[in-house]
Amino acid sequence: MTFADQAFTISVDHIHCRCAGTFRLSEPVEALRRAGWDRFLERHPTAFDGQLLRLAEHRTENGGLTIMAQSTSFSAYVVTRHAGFAAEHPDAERSDPLGLTIILVTADQQVIVTKRSLTAEQNPGALYLIGGYAEPGASEEVDLFDEAARELAEEVAVTDIDRSTAFAIGLAYDPVHCHPELFILASSRSTSAAILDGAHHAPDRNEAAELFASPLSDILNDDGFLPNAPKTWSFLKARSFLQRHFRQHHAL
Repeated sequence: MTFADQAFTISVDHIHCRCAGTFRLSEPVEALRRAGWDRFLERHPTAFDGQLLRLAEHRTENGGLTIMAQSTSFSAYVVTRHAGFAAEHPDAERSDPLGLTIILVTADQQVIVTKRSLTAEQNPGALYLIGGYAEPGASEEVDLFDEAARELAEEVAVTDIDRSTAFAIGLAYDPVHCHPELFILASSRSTSAAILDGAHHAPDRNEAAELFASPLSDILNDDGFLPNAPKTWSFLKARSFLQRHFRQHHAL
């Protein structure tokens, strides 16, 4: 399920996400999933086949974003995420888990940036922000702000983001790893120095080799932020959505 980029500025309180049912792979792809997951574990023995939130449908209207979702699994994603899947299985659907990229702006107007580990399963060595995949919860309603907050707490030990100033600023389909990605702008009440110091205590710091802060103005400048460093698709897309957001709503 690919779609064109959608840029917007929607308060997280106007995002409504409902998870109903479980996504099932078609029979031939399910057989590939079982075999493919065993091979994947040989390369990544610590991988966990957890439940992820699949974006099935979405719409934007009246200043809000509505997402209809299903439960899927990481192993289903692994077997459907390669670029040739659609050609090989024209009648099958991808797992399409909903990724979250969080642009974290600190109290002193810095953005927290990560450089992924060279051993990371996706985008090794490239510049990234903070994120992961949304997960289904105990109820049908999924609060995607809470999902973003969970990622921040796990990766950088930040727990003080302000819900009232958090916005979804875009939705796009990642053509590299073949899944939809929601971009969320969030503000922390902590300074960049405090976040960088406290991040050492984050429970999940294994995928980021480096963590640093950059002025928001540099992130917004196409040529101003480490022009020669490799950047993930999500980093470049986040910058594009940020540029539009600040052109329309702020003046730096």
